[in-house]
Amino acid sequence: MERRVIGLEAGDIGLKLDEAKALLAELQRHVVQTQIDEKVMHRRICPECLRARTVRDQRTRVLQTLFGTVRVAAPRIRICSCVDTGPFRDLSFSPLSDILSDRCTPELRQVQAELGARHSFREASRLLAMFLPCSQPNHASVRNRLHRIADEIQARDAAPAIASSSCSIENAGDAGILVVIDGAHIRATPGHQARHLDVTVGKVEAAGRLTRRFALAPSGADKPLSHVRAALTAQGWRPNAPVTVISDGEAALPELIRRATGSDVTHILDWWHISMRLRHAEQALRGVYALNPEHQAGLDIVDFRLSRVRHLLWNGYHDEARRELFGLRHLASEAVYLNGTRLRASVTRFLGRCDDLRSYLGNNETALIDYGARYRTNKPVSTSRAEGCVDEIANARMAKRRRMRWSPRGAHRVAVVRAAVLDGRLVSDRLSIEVA
Repeated sequence: MERRVIGLEAGDIGLKLDEAKALLAELQRHVVQTQIDEKVMHRRICPECLRARTVRDQRTRVLQTLFGTVRVAAPRIRICSCVDTGPFRDLSFSPLSDILSDRCTPELRQVQAELGARHSFREASRLLAMFLPCSQPNHASVRNRLHRIADEIQARDAAPAIASSSCSIENAGDAGILVVIDGAHIRATPGHQARHLDVTVGKVEAAGRLTRRFALAPSGADKPLSHVRAALTAQGWRPNAPVTVISDGEAALPELIRRATGSDVTHILDWWHISMRLRHAEQALRGVYALNPEHQAGLDIVDFRLSRVRHLLWNGYHDEARRELFGLRHLASEAVYLNGTRLRASVTRFLGRCDDLRSYLGNNETALIDYGARYRTNKPVSTSRAEGCVDEIANARMAKRRRMRWSPRGAHRVAVVRAAVLDGRLVSDRLSIEVA
């Protein structure tokens, strides 16, 4: 590296990216080869007779690291003659087989998995080669290593959880666990049974603990319940502890939590979805007003009663709210009778919105609560947290404007790793995968 002092320009200050990458690559080569030489020297000593074992042959191996691809000397060593090997007199072994099994360091696998969870696989490989001296990996390598990390996370989640402190878990369980859960749809690969795949995402919250995310594609998961159960256990859940679930009314979502906990849960229908359906009815009514009907007295009563429906639902009077919705049919029909058939299409659209809301409330009758009382105690009443989780995990990486198609297993693995990345678990857990 050469730098001039006279005529110094802004572009000549400090190390350039290519120079820094070359410097790191050379430093990495020296460090790795020194470590390998010490490892081989240590393994050459026979643990039985303490004599140096002979080298059978000299070989080289390529090791991919975060700071460059290094070709290292990896000799094979003969087994000492003091060991009875029977008729096999020329047995040998490689002292580096246990640490070079994948020809890739765990840190590089972890970085590739994290970038693959945040960006497309091709973009992840390009970013990695842009800023680090490692050779640009094929996008298939990034995908495969992400899949291995996902398999490691799934294996850890499926293992029985061991509580570090039963007292702390018991206290957390008594305080109650809140699960906000939602679903997303992503495009499926051609040949799949449906055009779209379902991805389930959620957050598990407990007092005094950081939020834990979980994500899975049920059609691509071998043990979908293990991910939910691991998230619950990490938040201090124990069997038979109370669990509250907030969802949008999709029956499969609270059922997933019931199966994971093995007991019944308290299901709350999300207020945001109720309010949106009510808002659709209000907008349809505005469409009727936009036609400037001559007789608006009946419509004013409909408008007042519709606003009363919102008040009734918020304060827990759900049966009365459904009766009000049903009673709007007669009042709205009178508006058509008084103003002529030109209002029929708009009024029919408004009544359809009301019927949808009434059916929605009837189908989720057991999940309706006094939302105002719960809100006044600073408890959540909507799945806004889960909606944000959908954007973070599914929409930002696998849906929206990304023209991608996913297989069930591929979508599941990306969702699992992305949830771990957003939680910070991928770095803190120091995942390492042994590949046979």
